[in-house]
Amino acid sequence: MATSEALTSGRCWVLHRRPYRNSSLLVDLFSARNGRLAVVARGGQRDPLLQPFRPLLANWAGRGELRSLRSVEAAGVAVSLQGEALYCGLYLNELLVRLLHRDDPQPDLVQAYETALELLAVADSPVDVVLRHFEMRLLDAMGYALILQHDIQDQPLQTGLHYRLLPEQGLAVDASGPYPGAILNDIATGRWHADARRFARDLMREALAPHLGDRPLVSRSLFRYAGKGAT
Repeated sequence: MATSEALTSGRCWVLHRRPYRNSSLLVDLFSARNGRLAVVARGGQRDPLLQPFRPLLANWAGRGELRSLRSVEAAGVAVSLQGEALYCGLYLNELLVRLLHRDDPQPDLVQAYETALELLAVADSPVDVVLRHFEMRLLDAMGYALILQHDIQDQPLQTGLHYRLLPEQGLAVDASGPYPGAILNDIATGRWHADARRFARDLMREALAPHLGDRPLVSRSLFRYAGKGAT
């Protein structure tokens, strides 16, 4: 006698969606229990819930890389992102799709993602600082935490020295390095003045680059088109 497929349920967010066949969608979801997972949403093009930035409660079934979405309902109100904050949200989603392995549980990162969205929705929130905090949490979840308290020799960063970033290793003393120790200390302690924000953006771009590869980020192109520099 045939047995029905076991359903998996969970709170999740839509990271990316694209048309599939006639009226269906291929959807990347992000949940605490499964991390990033891909599902087929049959008839999903007609479902207004399957949008980014809306918390969902979903049921899916199947094994392998592509599951079948069986049902979905709202798990709260959608996060309202406008203007630059919307570009920032799309950037977060694209990072998660590009950098996370599928089916790797990420409860802490989901919490960081939800916090970031909430902060982006606040009108006067410094969106670039929100992105920097999330990027650091993402690198940590990937196993490549960026340590700002000491260099690769386990020595505290010195305000009078300069540093360079060794990919996937950390900060190394270098007299011609682009990162002043004083600025790195300010970033580490949350003193987000203009220079700290600029250097933090450059540092995170460099830290993420080996993992993103050569294919450019679509969301970063949107920022350039809008004349913004948060990413």
